[in-house]
Amino acid sequence: MASTRAIHDTTEVAETSEGPVMSRRSTLKLVGLGIGSVAAAGVGVGGVRATTNGAFSAGSGDPYDLWHEWSSMSGTDRVVAAGTLACNPHNTQPWRVTLNGGVIHVYSDPSRRMPLNDASAREHFAGLGCAIENMVVAAGPAGFTAKVALFPDGTASDYVARIALGDGGTARDRELAAAIPHRHTNRGPYKTTPVDLSGLTEQSSRIDGASVLWITDEAAREKLGRLYVEATEAITGDTAQSTEAFTWFRSARSTIDKHRDGLTLDGQGLGGLTLFAAKLLPAQSRKDGDAFWVKATREVHTATAAAYGVITVDDVTNRTDQVNGGRLLARMHLAATSLGLGLHHMNQITERIDRDHATGNPDVFSARWAALLGRPASTGLLSFRIGHPERTPGLSPRRSLKDVATI
Repeated sequence: MASTRAIHDTTEVAETSEGPVMSRRSTLKLVGLGIGSVAAAGVGVGGVRATTNGAFSAGSGDPYDLWHEWSSMSGTDRVVAAGTLACNPHNTQPWRVTLNGGVIHVYSDPSRRMPLNDASAREHFAGLGCAIENMVVAAGPAGFTAKVALFPDGTASDYVARIALGDGGTARDRELAAAIPHRHTNRGPYKTTPVDLSGLTEQSSRIDGASVLWITDEAAREKLGRLYVEATEAITGDTAQSTEAFTWFRSARSTIDKHRDGLTLDGQGLGGLTLFAAKLLPAQSRKDGDAFWVKATREVHTATAAAYGVITVDDVTNRTDQVNGGRLLARMHLAATSLGLGLHHMNQITERIDRDHATGNPDVFSARWAALLGRPASTGLLSFRIGHPERTPGLSPRRSLKDVATI
């Protein structure tokens, strides 16, 4: 759910907001490799690196098991597991869960916050809202009702929600539930085909206190695209913000196996050869990755967005509004997946607004953000692009239930 950085076949390199993504075109030029040489290198030193970086084990093994196993799970395990597969900021997986009888308790894990890239914690608590809504969506088709109480101890604390499960669920959200193991942030290029938003707008009224503002007009999209690029430049120009993001990128397969979180190359929506080359060749520096992230934002992400969606609430600093906005975002992403659409979370603008407020620097984005929204900047919680994707993204790693839940 972060302002993620990606590359694809026509870009040289980019970086997720969690760290560097390797170059294909520029690096292959530098070392003089052609396609045949890339294949041959798979048995040499580069092949060792490719193995170390998981070129031959993408989407398999313990960090990915939950994606494959969820559809065959049942009962409360299925509901809780749905929460751990939810979209969330920078794949920090900011939740802790306990199950007591038929009641699920959802807690924030403060150690998984990113105070520089998410200064107001709007993304952190929205990610918790995504997990809550995934569990609600999964509960009905699994035979449960789900009654949600936010911040049940009466304060905006780390005890975020109580979900009481009961008998008598319905199949109302069956299609959304079926999309849970297939939902992945698609950071690759989108086709120019217009998007029919009718299948998404019907979800807009499902969460009280949150709604979706769609930006489809070409002129407005171009203005918003330019603002995204400027915000991306500001993030990459902020060494502390960029460095914090770098710590959440997992490059080597051993690091993925150890942490089972963060962003990886497999989740970047790359073409097959590009992905293999990226794992075959050495990682570039954070600064080089930042430069190419700006390029990708300008030439890929904003250039191929068919539409933008903005989750709006009454007050972006209010914890309940943040969680409810995340709940609606989860429904949007699941609905998009069920319709075969790609969705890519892009929060550079709001990350810079919060960063400037936190540091006391001049706020250079709020007024233009508000002008594009047609409402105060304090109501624009999260944003994303949407479109028909050119390719299917890989899986992101996930911690196991035993690591995040007490059942």
